[in-house]
Amino acid sequence: MSGVPELLRRHRADAGLTQEQLAELAGLSVEAIRTLELGRRRYPRALTVSSLANALQLPDDERDLLEQAARRPAETPDRLPAAVTDFVGRTEPVRTLTELLRRTGEPAHATSVVISAVTGMSGVGKTTLAVHVGHLVEDEFPDGRIYLNLRGETEPIPPLQATASLLRALGVPAQEIPDDLAAATARYRTAIAGRRVLVVLDDAATVDQVAPLIPGTSGSAAVITSRRLLDQLAGALHLRLDVLSDDEALHLLGEVVGAALVAAEPEAALTVVHACGNLPLALRIAGTRLSADRPIQELADRLADASTRLGVLAEGETGVRASIDDLRSVPADRGAADAFAVLALLDPGEFPLRVAAAALGRTLDDTEELLDRLVDVHLLEAPTLHRYRLHDLVRVVGREGASTQDQRVVGERVLRCYLAMLWRADELAGEAPMSAAWRDAAWAEQARDLTELEEVLDWLDADRSTLVELVRRAVRGTAEDRQLAVGIAAGMNVFGPARQRWLEWRDVNRAAAEVVELRSDPVGAALVHFDLGLALGELDDFSAAADQLALATEAARLIGKPRFLTSSLVNLAHMLEQADRAVEGFRSVQEALELIAREPEAAELGAWAQLTLGMLYGRNGEPERQLEPFERAIALVQDDVNVLCRMRISAGSSLRECGQAAVAVPVLLAAVDGIRGQDRWGVLAEALCELGAAYGELGKHPEALEVYSESLEIAVEHELWHREARARTLLGRTYLAMGRSAEGQEQLGLAEEVYAAHGTTPPP
Repeated sequence: MSGVPELLRRHRADAGLTQEQLAELAGLSVEAIRTLELGRRRYPRALTVSSLANALQLPDDERDLLEQAARRPAETPDRLPAAVTDFVGRTEPVRTLTELLRRTGEPAHATSVVISAVTGMSGVGKTTLAVHVGHLVEDEFPDGRIYLNLRGETEPIPPLQATASLLRALGVPAQEIPDDLAAATARYRTAIAGRRVLVVLDDAATVDQVAPLIPGTSGSAAVITSRRLLDQLAGALHLRLDVLSDDEALHLLGEVVGAALVAAEPEAALTVVHACGNLPLALRIAGTRLSADRPIQELADRLADASTRLGVLAEGETGVRASIDDLRSVPADRGAADAFAVLALLDPGEFPLRVAAAALGRTLDDTEELLDRLVDVHLLEAPTLHRYRLHDLVRVVGREGASTQDQRVVGERVLRCYLAMLWRADELAGEAPMSAAWRDAAWAEQARDLTELEEVLDWLDADRSTLVELVRRAVRGTAEDRQLAVGIAAGMNVFGPARQRWLEWRDVNRAAAEVVELRSDPVGAALVHFDLGLALGELDDFSAAADQLALATEAARLIGKPRFLTSSLVNLAHMLEQADRAVEGFRSVQEALELIAREPEAAELGAWAQLTLGMLYGRNGEPERQLEPFERAIALVQDDVNVLCRMRISAGSSLRECGQAAVAVPVLLAAVDGIRGQDRWGVLAEALCELGAAYGELGKHPEALEVYSESLEIAVEHELWHREARARTLLGRTYLAMGRSAEGQEQLGLAEEVYAAHGTTPPP
C-alpha cells in the first residue's frame, strides 16, 4: 500500500491543484503540504487527514486508504521517558538541537544522518535536555523514538548488547538478531532504513560503543549524551552543556520548592543555588530536602558548610562523585584521578597549565595529558588554551579527605611556581644588579624553558590577581611561606613596571613589607621597601612613597652598595619633591650627587639626579633654575632613546607645573615622537596626558582633547586602568573649561568609577 506522500501527490495531481491551492482549500500551510509530500511527516494527525480528504473531495474508498496510510503502525516504538515538568532555561541549546533535528528530512540532509553529541559534567542536565527536545520534535519522527541508557559511567553496555536492544525496539524478533557485532549492526541499519526514527543514546562511554548504534541512512537521527568529549564522532554537532545561569537556577529552584518561597527569600535562594553549583540535578535534590513550610534560609545554612553539603545532596545521587569513582576504577585513568585530588586543592578560579604542573610535581607535557583526560570526562573545564577551572561543587568533592599538610604542600609548590616566573623575568631582563646578586639561581629553574621576556610577562599578567592573593596568604603562613613571599615581592621589580601593574606591585610589596626584617635580611628589606615606594609614587601616594624609600635608604646604608644607595636617595628626593617637601628633597639629592662624584658605579645615575634637582628647584619656587639641570640630564642620556623619553616626560611635567607650559610643550612633543612605534603603551599614554595638560594651561583645548582622547584609547585597549582614569579626568576638566558640561561630567563620573573599582581615590 502506498504511503501518505505518494497518495497525497497523486490525489493533488488528479485534482489539478498546486500545493498552494490545496493548502488554501484545506486550511493548512503550504509548508505543511510540502512536509507531507516529502515524507518528513508520514503520519499526520486525523484532523489534518480529514481536512485534506475534504479539500480533495475524495470518495469514501480513497478517503479510507488515506486514513489507513496515515495511521501509525502498531509496532512503532515510542520508548522515550517522560519529560520533566520543571524544565527551565537552556533556551539556546534547546533551539540549536531542535532546529538540527527538524532538518533531518530536508533535501540538504538527504545523504547524511543527523547526529548530535551533548556533553557536560555529571548532573548538568544532559539527559533532561535530550528527552525534552525529543518530545518537542515528536512529529518529525513518525516511525518512533527509542531511548537506550548505555550506562557509560557505571557498567558500559557492550556494543553487541546495545545493538540487540535497538533491534528488539524496532520489532525484530529475538531469534533473528545475530550474535556477531558486524552482522547485528548491518541488521540494525537495514531495519531502520527508510524509517524516520529518533534514537537517544544516553550516557555513552566511548565512540566505539556508540558507532554501531548510529543509523546508516538519512531520515533518522541520533542524539548522544556523555560526560566525555566524543570529539572523534564524525559528522556530529557537539553541544557542550554548562551549568545554569543564576536566573535559570533560581527559576528551577522555584519549580521545586515554590516560586513564592524563592521570591520571599531571594538572597537565601541564591545562596542555595551557588552551594549547588548551579547544577540542575543538585538543585532538584536540595529542593526536596526542604521540609514543608520551612524557610529557604534553613536549607541555605545547611548547604553553607562544605562538610555537610554533600550529605544534604545525597552522596552519590547527584552524580558528582560518580565521575571521580569511575575514573579511579580504570587502571589507565588512576593518574588522572590522583591529579584531580591535587587540583581540587588549588584556589577557586582559573589556573594555568604551569601552575597545575607545579602542584602535581610533573612535567608540562605529562600534566597536559592528565588534564586533557579530566576535561574529557568533564571534571575539569578548559575555557582557553592551557587554562583550566574546576566547578565549585566538583572542587568540594575533590577535597574530601585532604589534610592540612596536603594543602600546605600544594600551596608551597604554587608559590614556588610564581617565584620562578618572576625571577625568570628578572634573568631575562638583566637590568637589576642588586636583585641579581641577592636572588638564588635555583628560584628560576622550573621556568628556564621560557626564553622570551614578553612570554613570561604575558603569563604573569594573566594571573596577577591570583599572585596578590597568594602572597597575602603566604605572609600569614609558615616561616618558609613568609620567605617565599619576600622573594616574590622582590621579584616583581621587572613585571610591575614593565606592564605598569602599579596596584599589584604595591599590594605584593606591601604584604611582604610586613614580614621582611631589616636586621636579618637587609637586602630583601631594601628591595621590598624600594619597590613599594616606587609603586606608591606611581599611584600618587607621594608621602607614603617617601616613607618607604627612606626605609630603603636606611637598608642601603647597611648593605654598603653605593649604586643602590644613590638610587634610593634620588628616588627619595623625587617623592619628597612630589609631596611638596622640597627642603628634605634637596638634602637627599645633594648626598646622591656627592656619591655620584666619588663612586664610579653610581655615575650612571647622574642624569636622574640632575633631573630631580631641576624638579626640586621648580617645587621650591625657583623655575628660572630648572632648565640648566634638565639640559644636563638630557645631554647625559642622548644615546638611550627610552631613558631620554622618560626624562623628557618628567622634565616637561615639572616645567608645566611650575608655570612654564610654553617651554614644556616642545619637550613633551619630543617625548611623544620618541615613544611612538616602541610598544611602550603606558609611557605613551602618560606622555600624551602630560602634553594635553600643557596645551590646557595654554588655553589650547581642542589640541588637549585630541591627545587626551588618544591616551584614553591606548589605556582602554591595553587595560591600563590608572592611565584610563587620568585621561578621563583630564578630558572631563577640559570639556568643562570649554562649556561642554554634560560631556565633562560624564567623563569625570567614569573616572571616579575606575578609581573606585581599584580601591583608590582620584588625586587632587
